[in-house]
Amino acid sequence: MNAIHCFIRIVFDWSISMKRAKWKPWLGLGALLAGVIGWYLWPQGVAPGQAAGDEERAADSGPLAELTPLAAMPAPALKPAPIAAPAKPDRLREDGSQQLETPWQAAEVDADFPLAEPGDAVEQPQPIALQGSDLERAQVGDSVALPMPDGSTLQARVTKVELQRGGERNWQGEIRVDGDSYPVNFTVGKQATFGFIGTPQGSYSVETLGGKGWVYKNPPLDLGHGGDDALIPTHQ
Repeated sequence: MNAIHCFIRIVFDWSISMKRAKWKPWLGLGALLAGVIGWYLWPQGVAPGQAAGDEERAADSGPLAELTPLAAMPAPALKPAPIAAPAKPDRLREDGSQQLETPWQAAEVDADFPLAEPGDAVEQPQPIALQGSDLERAQVGDSVALPMPDGSTLQARVTKVELQRGGERNWQGEIRVDGDSYPVNFTVGKQATFGFIGTPQGSYSVETLGGKGWVYKNPPLDLGHGGDDALIPTHQ
């Protein structure tokens, strides 16, 4: 407080000197300035309730929450990049070829069936629906299981694969029965599939459009002479 008193005394003395110098306007201004500085430096009183409230808030706040250790925070789950499914162990042979699954299964003919039933001359017509992609991705050396209308399943071994001009994929193969070889030929496009299957009992055709179609036994080659339709095996 001595500093405030000294300041006021200096201002007062200065005012007196100004008065003597007939500077009356400066006298009032100096007094006003001294009052403002004194009010600002004078310690302000604190209400009793305010001080108690501040202490209670400080007590309730408690210690700052400890930071969670970085190692204790759960790590985000990382999804592995998609990997192409490898061939099943029971389908992979020592030479790298595969035993492919049946490329079609029996289906029901409904109003949306894309192909009409084959003519009366054919035998054992069966509606089918393609499944999977084994028929179009067969490679040389692979074996394809072909389900037939009579309930049997023939194993065709792929011997040649060609990509045709229109984008269709053609593969040729053989069926071995009792040491004899019978030809198999499939052409697979984006919408249509055509196939020929030779057997000792005759040949079969496969026709599909939009994934649905027919497998049936072809009529005998010479109906007028009573000959059978069995294929002559190709010896290799």
